Amino acid sequence: VTALALTSILVSGCGGSSPAQPESSISATAAGAVDETSLSTLIEAENAAIYAYGVIGAHFTGAPRTRALAALKAHRQLRDSWISAAQAAEQEVPPAAIAYDLPINVQGRETAEALSIEIEERLVAVYESAGEIAASALAAARERLAKSP
Repeated sequence: VTALALTSILVSGCGGSSPAQPESSISATAAGAVDETSLSTLIEAENAAIYAYGVIGAHFTGAPRTRALAALKAHRQLRDSWISAAQAAEQEVPPAAIAYDLPINVQGRETAEALSIEIEERLVAVYESAGEIAASALAAARERLAKSP
């Protein structure tokens, strides 16, 4: 599922009106294969996505808001899985920032949709740079969101 397709499902209603119920897709073994620098980068990227989806969700109502909040939940679960992997490997976990600079100034639904697309595209790049295992974890989470009712 591409970033654009996932975002379309999340915010424009193509995926139904029920919230997605994502599950963690990162096994301890798979997460252990990701190097320390990549783990930190993944955690930082997911923290930024969580912040962004909080902003995005605030600009929607009804089913689009529910889907945006499901995406926020999915990113929290991914972040928490990466944190668990870092802790299991006795690596330092980078703290979340209080706030993040958003690449798009969100003023309403249209710019919130644009931000969700931008965030997902940036995450694809981060996950791909972290290696095949990380990219597969993101793809699996996206498939679950796309298939949810």
